[in-house]
Formats: sequence, C-alpha cells, structure tokens
Amino acid sequence: MTEDVYHRLAHTLHSIPNGFPPTESGVELRLLAKIFAPEEAALASVMRLTWEPADEIAARAGVDAKAAYRTLKTMARKGQIYAGRKDRQLKFRLMPFAVGIYEEQLPRIDKEFAMLFEQYYQEAQGAFNRYEPALHRVIPVEEAVPAGIEIYPYERATELVEKAKAWGVRDCLCRIQQKLVGKGCDHPLEACLVLAPVEGVFVHSEVTRAITKQDAHRILKEAEESGLVHSPGNYQDGNFYI
Repeated sequence: MTEDVYHRLAHTLHSIPNGFPPTESGVELRLLAKIFAPEEAALASVMRLTWEPADEIAARAGVDAKAAYRTLKTMARKGQIYAGRKDRQLKFRLMPFAVGIYEEQLPRIDKEFAMLFEQYYQEAQGAFNRYEPALHRVIPVEEAVPAGIEIYPYERATELVEKAKAWGVRDCLCRIQQKLVGKGCDHPLEACLVLAPVEGVFVHSEVTRAITKQDAHRILKEAEESGLVHSPGNYQDGNFYI
C-alpha cells in the first residue's frame, strides 16, 4: 500500500509537462519516499497545477478536510507543493519535480538524498534534458554579444534583475549534490539568483538569502568571471530565477 502511493505520485508528476520518467529499478520511488511521508504523497498524487482549496484536494484523496489542510500547509513549508492566498483563502497547487520539488529540498539534502538523485538522473539519462521545449535556456553575456545581434529584454540577465522588486540567492543545489557523491567543481557555490515581483518576500525564507539589487548584479558579474553561463527558465514572462 505504501509503495502504491509513491507509484501514484510518480505517475502524477510524470503526467505534467516537466515530466518525471520512470526507471527500471524504481529508484524514483525511493527518491519520492525520501521527500514525502505516505500521507503527503497521497495528497500530492491527486493535486493539479491549478490553485485549489484544501477541501477539494481532500475530497479527491478521500481524507478529512481539516487534516488535509494541516498536512498541505506542512508540505508547502517543506517545499513539496505551492501555497498562496487566492480569493481571500489559502490555496494549493502541485509543484513539478524539477524545476520545483528538487530545488526546494536545499535545506534538507544529505548524502542519501544525493545518491538517490544521482542514481535516478543516470538511469533516466538526464530525464529533464529530453523534453521539448527545454526547461531552461542559456542567455548571452551582454558584453560578448556580436554587433548586429538583437538581444530581447527577456534575454538580458541584467534586465531580469532590474525588473524584480525582491532579490535572493541560494547555494547551487547541483554543486552540493555532486560534492555529496564525491564529484563537484570549484565554481562559486552561492550563485543561483531568485527574483520576485513583491518586495521583501525572501526576508524570512529558510532556503533563499535576501539580497539587494546591487548584490544581484555583483553575483551575475562574478558568475561571468568564473566562466559560468546565465540560464533562466525557458519563457519570456515571469522568470523567477537565473
């Protein structure tokens, strides 16, 4: 029964555009079990990408609405789902595995998690790199663009930083994960920028360190000087990370 709930969650995550492909070994189920308790997986497996109140999610899961509400709030704090105030009430929606659940586990990653993810990534053959359109795109370093090539505002890292009203930075989860499995690189660890259209949203975050706009521009420059590339989400509007 417990394994069934992780099968259902894996199927749900694979049914959305970001994907979560199965493997022959079933390592993805062990990875989900590392992140979700069974009752959490049961709720997430019936969630959708659209905002919903807890009672609707609970009805599909066949559980008590008040208990589901408490569990969903805990899940949101643990970076398993999204939560937000919509129509004057707290609503919830499904979070993709990547970009989403995986990145939000930064405060909780350990060697076991890193090894499970490495096995999953290898067996799924870089699963998240095989979908079209791609989840990420690379945008050029503005100082190195050949003359005559037009760079749109959404392709300028500095423009994304300027448009934001709140700025944060995180340690690179991929570098942490690789070091935990005995690999890794020497590039700067604190290099993942997070952006928001609302002031002060990162002040109390356990995942993101709130920074100033000037700090964000400095981190962009340091990343360029270190030989890193800027890679936001593959969409024109609403980019929230680089």
